[in-house]
Amino acid sequence: MKDFYYILGTERDCTPQELNSAYRKLARKLQPPGQEQDDFLDSHFREVTEAFEILSDPVRRRKYDMAYKKHYQRRLYYFKLKHLNIAVTLSLILLTGLFGMYVYRSMNGGKKKAVVKPVAAEVVKPKYRHKKHRLVTAKPIAKKAFIAHVDTIKPVAVKQVNTSAMVSMPVPGVAKPNVPVKPAPEIIPPPTIARQADKQPPVDDNTYTTYLKANMTGVVSLHEQASYRSAVLANIPGNAKVQVLEKGAGFYKVAFNNQTGYVPKWTIGEP
Repeated sequence: MKDFYYILGTERDCTPQELNSAYRKLARKLQPPGQEQDDFLDSHFREVTEAFEILSDPVRRRKYDMAYKKHYQRRLYYFKLKHLNIAVTLSLILLTGLFGMYVYRSMNGGKKKAVVKPVAAEVVKPKYRHKKHRLVTAKPIAKKAFIAHVDTIKPVAVKQVNTSAMVSMPVPGVAKPNVPVKPAPEIIPPPTIARQADKQPPVDDNTYTTYLKANMTGVVSLHEQASYRSAVLANIPGNAKVQVLEKGAGFYKVAFNNQTGYVPKWTIGEP
């Protein structure tokens, strides 16, 4: 149900003059500028006109107030009932949980737990044998008196010996032993193997020096192998002087600036 007072922007106890003033203000605002057609303004203007027509008539206004009051009370009742149902549901859930906990504890509390008594280990007394024991008395041992003994160091007399007489005097009857002298072993030098000179590959007499013919870029790529997909070792400028080492079907092996590689056959000029 529409709230006409809210649409006009007035209070429920407003006077007819206040209703008329509010309607005129809204009518001026909702009029479309010029001859333009605006559906939103038209629909809103129709609502404002309907509200003013009903509220400006005292009989229709009284009927509208009674109907709106019943509608408002009905909505308030359903709103309270909805929240009441939620509160009652939560309360029932809480009570059910408490009751379940109580039942669970009462069932488990009635059962007696078996008490396990600790088993004490039996103490076995050792058997005594009748045996006569003799008393053994230790003999007294006389302790010797400790006497500090100090050794006295006697001076040793040093005899003088004439060493010159001992050297000059020959010893009779003692012959010098003849020790055979072993000859020094002969050192045989290891055999020397004459190393053959490394064979040098024969020099190809077909090598010659010529100039390169470059393409539109003015540079010829020196490849590592006889293939366009191989790595490029250097870029040789056009009309550079190179030495042809080997001829092939599509590539020639050349030497340039101490580098050896392959260039296309068409880049080699006539010797």
